[in-house]
Parts: sequence; structure tokens; C-alpha cells
Amino acid sequence: MINWPAIIKYDGDDELIYVGSDQEWMRDAESHLYNHKDADHLIDSSGDIFRLDHVQGDIRNLPATGKQIALQDFIKLVRIHASSSHRCCIEKIHFRNIAEGISLIASMNEDD
Repeated sequence: MINWPAIIKYDGDDELIYVGSDQEWMRDAESHLYNHKDADHLIDSSGDIFRLDHVQGDIRNLPATGKQIALQDFIKLVRIHASSSHRCCIEKIHFRNIAEGISLIASMNEDD
């Protein structure tokens, strides 16, 4: 089960896509349903990783990988995302848990 909010990490893309809820996923389904690679995944607020390459539309059927992202690895992803968005002071980006990092991504998106 996905703990919302979550982010999508597309393979080869530094941008992280914020998804606030399963309802938000379904509202923007066309951009989430097709052409996923094996390395594309969703990371939820608990750090659980889900595969996107077998999505059939219903987010509740998204297969879990059984893996979690380490906090330090997630911090690196957020810093890279911030850098690609031309944010300054990326070395100062830090948070205590994955949920805080996802909230930071949401606030970056609001600023754009």
C-alpha cells in the first residue's frame, strides 16, 4: 500500500515528479500510465519503492519492489532535482525523513 504523498523518479531524468494522492494520480493518469522503463519507480512517504513498468491504470495495483530508499540516497536525489531546477544552496538541503523530503519537492513545485 502506498503512503501518500509520493514522488516519481524516471530513469535518466533528474526531475522528481510530486504526486499528492491516488486521486491526483488518476486525474493525471495519461502522464503516468504509459511507456515506463524497468528503472522508473515511485517512492512513497515511507521510502517504499514501487515499480511503474507494470501499471495498468489503477494505482492500487502498483507492484512493490520490497525495497526502501535510504535517507541519504533520497537526499541526493532531492539535491540533484533542486540543482536541475536551478535552486541555490543545494548542499544545505537536508531533512530528517523521506516524508519531509517529499514535502520539500512539493514546495519547490509551488514556487515554479
